[in-house]
This record gives sequence, C-alpha cells and structure tokens, in this order.
Amino acid sequence: MMKIEFIFDFASPNVYLANKVLPEFIKKHNVSFEYKVCLLGGIFKLSNNQPPLIAAQDIPNKTEYFMKEISRFVNFHKIEEFKMNPFFPVNTVMMQRGLIYASKQGNQEKYIEVVMRGLWEEEKNLGDHEVLSNHLTSNGLNGAEIIEHAVDQEVKDELFANTENAVKRGVFGAPTFFIGEHMFFGKEAIREMPDYL
Repeated sequence: MMKIEFIFDFASPNVYLANKVLPEFIKKHNVSFEYKVCLLGGIFKLSNNQPPLIAAQDIPNKTEYFMKEISRFVNFHKIEEFKMNPFFPVNTVMMQRGLIYASKQGNQEKYIEVVMRGLWEEEKNLGDHEVLSNHLTSNGLNGAEIIEHAVDQEVKDELFANTENAVKRGVFGAPTFFIGEHMFFGKEAIREMPDYL
C-alpha cells in the first residue's frame, strides 16, 4: 500500500478540511497517510512566508475570496460540521507537541480526531492549555499527562526537526502532501494526487 505524507498543523482550517476528505481518498485509491506534525509558524518563518490572511490583510478582495473558496470546498464535500473558530488564529504549539507524545503512546489517530473536532467543529479555544487538557480528558485521553509531557525536550526537538526538515524539502505552508518526491500544496491539490500514485 502506498503511503502519502501529510505535513500539517491543527492551526489551519484548510488542514481540517483536507483531513475530512482523506477517508474517501483512502477508500478509493487504497493508500495510507503518514501524518507529519510541524509548526506552521515555524514553516512561515523559515520559508520567509506569511499566513494567507495576514499577507492579504490589506487586500480585501483576496481575503473575501479566501473565505468564498473555503465555503465552496465545504459545500462541495458536504462538510456540514465545519465552523470557523472564533479564536482564530489559535496558538497550536501545545497541541502539536501533545500529538507527538500521544503518538508515542499509540493514540495518534484519536488525538488528531479529538483536536480537529474541538477546534473546527466545537469552536473551543484549545490554545488555552487548561481548555485543551479538559477537552482531551473528556474525550477519553489523559489530558494532564499529555500536557505534562508536551514540554519534554525530546518532544520539542522532534517538532522543531520535523518543521526544519519540511522546509528543507520545499514546504512553505499547510496542508502539504508528498507522494515520493512530488509535493502538493493545499487542499485543492488532493484532486491532482491520483495521477502520481
């Protein structure tokens, strides 16, 4: 089974939207996705890029188009659960580190589902460590343990290394996918990926 790398950060609504359509892609093309957690802020800094809404803050037409494009994607794929988080942009450093620790405990899939849902469906301020811990715990994960170990140096180092390596490979934002050495940026690029399987 072919494995596709998924470079992501919970911070991006486009990451959430891309993630929502992956199960259908997996079923149709018999592939798997390897989730590579990175820090989007670090990617922007290292690649001399800016978040789309910051880069377009003085271009109202562009900002308006970004929101229309999200709405079209949501409607096309019938992603009825999506809600723009009122706390956006949310600081996701602890969430990203928490995923690294949770993955080592065998809880990667559940952690990703719980955090994606909390941020982009339930509109929670998961950038607040207490809110994050409580949300994880109420969904069957050990929030206190995850938060405690999210500050371990080896966890911090792994997140930094993932981020640095992604930029070295050409990544400048998220979601980004790799099929071998072929890079695809953005949720819309998922449509192009079958030609490279």
